[in-house]
Amino acid sequence: MNRRILTRGLQASLLLVLIASGWVFYQEIVRTFVSDPTVWEPEIAAFERADRENTPPEDAILFVGSSSIRFWNELALDMAPMVVVRRGFGGAKLSDLVHFADRIILPYSLRAIVIHAGGNELTESPGNARRTPAEALADFRTLIGLIRSRHPDIPIYYLALRPSHLPGARDELMALIQAESASTEGLEFLDAGAGLTLASGAPNPDLIRWDFIHLNRRGYEAWAPAVRERLFRDLGASARTD
Repeated sequence: MNRRILTRGLQASLLLVLIASGWVFYQEIVRTFVSDPTVWEPEIAAFERADRENTPPEDAILFVGSSSIRFWNELALDMAPMVVVRRGFGGAKLSDLVHFADRIILPYSLRAIVIHAGGNELTESPGNARRTPAEALADFRTLIGLIRSRHPDIPIYYLALRPSHLPGARDELMALIQAESASTEGLEFLDAGAGLTLASGAPNPDLIRWDFIHLNRRGYEAWAPAVRERLFRDLGASARTD
């Protein structure tokens, strides 16, 4: 009898966890597909509290962007001995980074910046305020302009969107940003997606989390080396820890 009660209790607890997780996931998806950047205010305020409690390191590499940066929990380990600051939130779009640049990008003393965003605004989903690749490029240019107003000389890297089953607008935006990078001094295009695909070129499903969207730990382990090698090659000892 006690075992039956315990089993039912565990099942009920698991169900509640799944419901809560699903609700959190739903809330994030809903926030992703709105045009109002202030929906991410709780996340941005949390970054600011963290900065007040622990002063961010100087001469660090800032990784800023959407959920692929947010879920990169082992980023500091994967980039060692380079020092990093991680500022990824929700389903951030390039326009969201523009809106919050003065709070999570411009205040830091940095060695370089890595930007990873641009996919969420291209998604064809009910209710999404979808932007075209050309419009997303305009947001990207605005973001680079803001960064240059505070950091005129530091290297800026755009970390390319990961391989997708539905390329379309994604590939168009990547081509636009790659061309922009090639013609802009100090702006670099960093494509590290080769390790995330099968021989056919399709995304490797073994590297994706249960939500069918984000990388799992194995995925990050496959993504990280090309990112680290490029940054370390370009930035070298200046980005090392003491």
